[in-house]
Amino acid sequence: MRDDNVIEPEGRLAQNFFFRLLKTMNAEGEHSDYAKAWSAEHLAERLFGGHSQIDLAMIQTVPMFDLYKDGLDAVDRQYELVQLEPERVVFCGGTDPMLRGLNTAMHDIDYQITQLGARSIKFYTAHTRGRSWRMDDPAVAYPMYERMLEHGVNLAQVHKGNPLGPEPISALQTHDVGEAALAWPQMNFIIHHLGVPYEDEAIAIAQRYPNIYLSMSTWINMIRVAPRLTAERFGKALRGVGADHILWGTEAPLGPHPQDLLDWVWDFEMPEDLVAGYAYPRISDADRANMFGRNLLRLLDLDYVNGRLVPAGAGAPDEVLVSANATR
Repeated sequence: MRDDNVIEPEGRLAQNFFFRLLKTMNAEGEHSDYAKAWSAEHLAERLFGGHSQIDLAMIQTVPMFDLYKDGLDAVDRQYELVQLEPERVVFCGGTDPMLRGLNTAMHDIDYQITQLGARSIKFYTAHTRGRSWRMDDPAVAYPMYERMLEHGVNLAQVHKGNPLGPEPISALQTHDVGEAALAWPQMNFIIHHLGVPYEDEAIAIAQRYPNIYLSMSTWINMIRVAPRLTAERFGKALRGVGADHILWGTEAPLGPHPQDLLDWVWDFEMPEDLVAGYAYPRISDADRANMFGRNLLRLLDLDYVNGRLVPAGAGAPDEVLVSANATR
């Protein structure tokens, strides 16, 4: 969020949104200086330092090239956290077939998977000035899925809902993810941000496709400042897709400190009136174990054994695992 990375005027609108959102999310906690280049060491300390109970993080590339020159941060800078903490951090790459061009996007996928070890690729479909695209576009999206599968990567993630700047809000709807999931059953798809304000739509789509998952990112950060609203969204998601299709996400380092957020959400219990009045399920310890790390490990075909990531089946997984789906 450095000023020299902002593209005017679109990026400035997104910048103002970010700062308003951060002020709201951090109303009861710390306020940090986000408009600077954070080092990998700084982020690692925030995630894993002190009394942190976080074992695993996924660092995500944020390819918002219509708002920020390097996206929200450059790919190689994101990868620095993996180099610093290779036993605890999984790399998620990212690209954009419209803003980068499809040929360059394919090159990005090749490079990020083969050279940086990306286990997933993140996409943004909603862009300014008529440059939006769809996850079910055979000419734009499907060649990227095919290339990912050629490299053995079957996990695509997409920003839906949560408008950041002047992008058309209609492009943030989730219909296209359902069509992509139907056409590509060998792929898994993660919808970020619950598609808010289209959360009912996102849940209705995800509950019908076993290869679609929902991330807690952003909306869960409001659990202290908007507890009722967050409980209702949480309950809808749990009732709709179940705890085995929901993934923890912190937006770290944005928002509350990731350990604080972990404590608040881990201790959350579904209000009794929402259980009785809306059939929202209570949350078991097994549900928490799935949402806070095991679901992501299953999607990545990994286990976490003796404090390090290993291929699934290489050893008995540690009993406790907490992940932070992190963006820097």
